[in-house]
Amino acid sequence: MNNVTSTSVKCSEKAVEILNRRKFTVLWSGGKDSTAALLWVLNNVNHHNWDIMYVEITGNTDPGCTEYVIETADKLDVSEKLKIIKTEDFFDLCRRWGIPTQYYRWCLYSLKKKAIRQAEEITVTGIRKSDSKKRSKVDVLSYVKLTKKWCVNPIIDWKKNDVLDYLKQNGIKLNPCYDRLGHSGNCCFCPYADQKHIIKTMSDPCWGSKISALLEDSRVREKAFKGKISEMIYKRWAKWKWQTSLDIQT
Repeated sequence: MNNVTSTSVKCSEKAVEILNRRKFTVLWSGGKDSTAALLWVLNNVNHHNWDIMYVEITGNTDPGCTEYVIETADKLDVSEKLKIIKTEDFFDLCRRWGIPTQYYRWCLYSLKKKAIRQAEEITVTGIRKSDSKKRSKVDVLSYVKLTKKWCVNPIIDWKKNDVLDYLKQNGIKLNPCYDRLGHSGNCCFCPYADQKHIIKTMSDPCWGSKISALLEDSRVREKAFKGKISEMIYKRWAKWKWQTSLDIQT
């Protein structure tokens, strides 16, 4: 990596010290950051008493993301460590509960939390301080009340370019969903999605029609318009219904 700071080095040393003495689970989404965290574990931890968990949000995860994870695990020779957890169908739950929002993230509570319960007491994540204001306060070791797990975050101080350089140095290609969808493809319909994510996802022949059909469902629409946040999310996605790649503004 370029421009490695003393803080990053200290964080890495602390992460090594913790993980070299304990069994743990690497939480891998197929995204660039969690892939970098997995590579960091392979390059720094001196034992093999750990596993990998990939949570496939059924119905909302692009098959290309899952294929990338399986193929990359094989390339890294960690396929025997990989555990793929499939959840209930996300779109079916949207029709039942409505669109998830920042304040009612049932996708997190009812799907990911349930899956992560099967992980070890210590997990490794690829979160970085630059991801969000909330994450800017996270340390290399953190406790997550939601999952009741301790998390080791070895790349917490890395920048985006550090991550991309690290993947390249280790001979690992970026998940191809980034080019096609603008994101890793693990959660295609997401309340946190930015404009690029939404536009590129809605321009995809498969996801565009699938999400448009969801938004046109009377049950989903009725639930969405009962709250300001859910209505806002609904309208942001509905704005780009039937989007085509020719209409994307770069």
